[in-house]
Amino acid sequence: MQEANPFKSYRLPALLLISFCGYAVTAYGTERSSFPVLISIFAVLFACYYWSIKWVDSSRQLKWAIGAAILFRVLLIFALPNLSDDFYRFIWDGNLLVNGINPFAHTPEYYIQNGLPEFLSAELFNNLNSAQYYTIYPPVSQFVYVFAASLFGTQLLGNVVVMKVIMVLAEIGSIWLLIKLLQHFELSKKWVLLYALNPLIILELTGNLHFEGVMIFFLLLAYYLFLKKKLWPAAICFLLAVNTKLIPLLLMPYLVFSLGWKRSAGLITVLGLGTVLLHLPFLDQTFINNFSDSLGLYFQTFEFNASIYYLVRWMGFQVEGYNIIQTAAPRLAMASTAIIVILSWLYRRASLKNLPVMYIILFGIYYLFSTTVHPWYVSSLVAFLPLSGLVFPLAWSALIPLTYITYTTLAYTENLWLVGLEYIIITAVIGFDWYHRKKDADPKLVRIFPGAMSFNESS
Repeated sequence: MQEANPFKSYRLPALLLISFCGYAVTAYGTERSSFPVLISIFAVLFACYYWSIKWVDSSRQLKWAIGAAILFRVLLIFALPNLSDDFYRFIWDGNLLVNGINPFAHTPEYYIQNGLPEFLSAELFNNLNSAQYYTIYPPVSQFVYVFAASLFGTQLLGNVVVMKVIMVLAEIGSIWLLIKLLQHFELSKKWVLLYALNPLIILELTGNLHFEGVMIFFLLLAYYLFLKKKLWPAAICFLLAVNTKLIPLLLMPYLVFSLGWKRSAGLITVLGLGTVLLHLPFLDQTFINNFSDSLGLYFQTFEFNASIYYLVRWMGFQVEGYNIIQTAAPRLAMASTAIIVILSWLYRRASLKNLPVMYIILFGIYYLFSTTVHPWYVSSLVAFLPLSGLVFPLAWSALIPLTYITYTTLAYTENLWLVGLEYIIITAVIGFDWYHRKKDADPKLVRIFPGAMSFNESS
């Protein structure tokens, strides 16, 4: 008779405890400029992530792991985001709205040049990372900002705590929805840990307060409701996802081709009318121009952690002698859009059963052609990872923290060798996914993971 391993019952709690300490140190004691410390913690957290999932082998341990995933997020609620300064703009916009001022009407610099209102502070302005740009945050996000500002004004921690509580609730909802979706597709509930315990998800969404977390919740809820044949509630949830972050609009070609003209007409109607209604508090003669100007500047000015674009930019320097972003960025955007539309048509499916895989592929293409790919951008790819069987979003989530080396210099200079390494590995993993895709029997891109992570769900 084989003796029981006494270490086995302690190894998962030990890993979760190490992870807890890692999140605490990252959120409450690490600056993003301290790259060696930060990347070392990320490495430890991802190692614990991998082994925690591997060693969950019963339903009881799964519950403990999910509970730990929620606890990690709760731990971060009272920490000011230390890897991103976007939250200062959230507080700025929220305070403008509370005081009856349209945040889309003027740039923050306008208020410095024309007199700062009493309810705003120079300290808050000095922390903004885009004072010369109009805000680009959609209305659902703005409603969260104004709710927090109505309670705490410009007080930083109070605003952050309110927004993080909402984020944690959204994340709990996403974890619950993923479990329901896994059950719907008769997949092991263990796969939820790929999202729930992922360090990038925990630190970027709850820790750094990026509203992709809220968007993901609405997207998953829309998908779940659609599978339950509740089409109108699903359309409303998709509307809320789009008006939290605009990026889900990339799914529209796939949805239109898959749903057919009658159902897609209903979706377009809900999306169009709902978006207008949600924007009513912000609509004036300047809104469209200001919002479009900011989006245009974003796509033709910002450069960070790009892949195909950096190759094109390098060729532009060789041929033209200067940065060709003004012409290259729109052309790359058109190229990625064309590919997205073509693939959406080729792999359309009325049941949307292949949506998780299509989401990852379509959005992966968009990011590979983009001029800017921040770490939190890949979070929505990880959200559909448990339902897809594709590996490259997991690899990307582990590699993209390397981009924090940019913040070790005041000039925010990227290390292009690390960027190249990141995308070489990602390309290799995409090749791995493609190789296994060809072996699948289902030509419509529906697949599940190999059975290596099954466990006794009744124990």
